[in-house]
Amino acid sequence: MTCVHSRYKPRTGRGKTLVAYKKLRYFPITSRLQRLFMSPRTAKHMTWHQSHDAIDKVMVHPSDGEAWKHFNSVHPHFSAESRNVHLGLCTDRFNPFGSFTAPYSCWPIILTVYNLSSGMCMRLEFMFLYMVILGPSSPGRNIDVVFDR
Repeated sequence: MTCVHSRYKPRTGRGKTLVAYKKLRYFPITSRLQRLFMSPRTAKHMTWHQSHDAIDKVMVHPSDGEAWKHFNSVHPHFSAESRNVHLGLCTDRFNPFGSFTAPYSCWPIILTVYNLSSGMCMRLEFMFLYMVILGPSSPGRNIDVVFDR
């Protein structure tokens, strides 16, 4: 599926400088995930989500939750391989100019590796800046367009 919306705002006049509707800065994550498996220190922890002992009715990690179990039942081929990477998406808005009266926002998109234990997956070295959405307004509900493939 391809978006038919123009990437640039229509401009008239002498300069006709192209101005994008939205700006997105993308930081590839594949090599960073591969590095988790290359390091003997972290490779053994990348299958923790499947090997830990869950306590009934106690959610210690997202893998103990109903959503994770539902995902595993819907996608059995993915869940059969313990080395497949489960990622969580985190985002929040901030104003780089320090005042929320200025009409500009910055949305960092951070991916968290949920294969690791609770204590590890929330450490900064296992949270990856994936992309930054810049613009005069927030992406709002249209943020899913970025991830829809």
